Amino acid sequence: MIKILHPFVLFMFFFYVIFTAVFTFNPLFLLPALFGALLFLIKLDGAKTVKILIAYIIIFVFIALSNPLFSHNGATVLFFINDSRITFESLIYGICAAMMIVSMLVWFNCFNKVFDSEKIMYLLGRIFPKLALVFSMTLNFIPRMIKDFRSINNAQKSVKQSRVKRYIGSFSAVITRCMENSIITSDSMNARGYMLKGRTFFHRYRFTVTDAVYLCVFTALFVTSLLWKCEVIFYPVIQMNLTALNCVSVISYFFLAILPFVIEVKEALKWKLSLPKI
Repeated sequence: MIKILHPFVLFMFFFYVIFTAVFTFNPLFLLPALFGALLFLIKLDGAKTVKILIAYIIIFVFIALSNPLFSHNGATVLFFINDSRITFESLIYGICAAMMIVSMLVWFNCFNKVFDSEKIMYLLGRIFPKLALVFSMTLNFIPRMIKDFRSINNAQKSVKQSRVKRYIGSFSAVITRCMENSIITSDSMNARGYMLKGRTFFHRYRFTVTDAVYLCVFTALFVTSLLWKCEVIFYPVIQMNLTALNCVSVISYFFLAILPFVIEVKEALKWKLSLPKI
């Protein structure tokens, strides 16, 4: 359901959810951001999410443990490692940094699955045509590079050579093919008059009442989440003042982060309930 929303509505949602999580750096906001992103990704990919979730867990643990090992600020000492103290405040800061980075990776992964090249061209094609073309080519080339690398690597398994040499050869062939495809795409767009002024611009998107409702809901939750007035202090001790207004901000952001998942689940249930009537 959320994929068929207007591209501008989708873009504003991702902007709202990512902007709030990055610029607050608050565990009460980062946790819903990570939770909502993971739910949305699981709903989009299903069983395919297992492999990438393992990679995200490894990244999360590495970042979370790196900060207390290198930063020893904080008043609450948990234990010592070779006369270097590991503090509770530094550990919490590392966990927050891990939640922010991993949540951003997951949200951008979801963005890549929801936004295709056509939507990027629609949003940026008239204002920033060159930037739109670069984004569009990037979104197409990355999946194509992975697919080409696997096919070329499988084809070269019949040749007796080391795995490292085979990977290097496959990667070189993939890069060469991508460069050729980029030149072909650039020449094709120039031949079609992509950069000419007054060119026609076809799109199949219409801003409907449903899009307006979702945009208003996303914006209202985003504005409410910005009512947070308290700065989180990690060193020397963690300080955070929770007021009623701050709680409302956190709850609003929580609903904003999980709303795509809720929309997808609602539409899936509606579809299953309508099947017997068809």
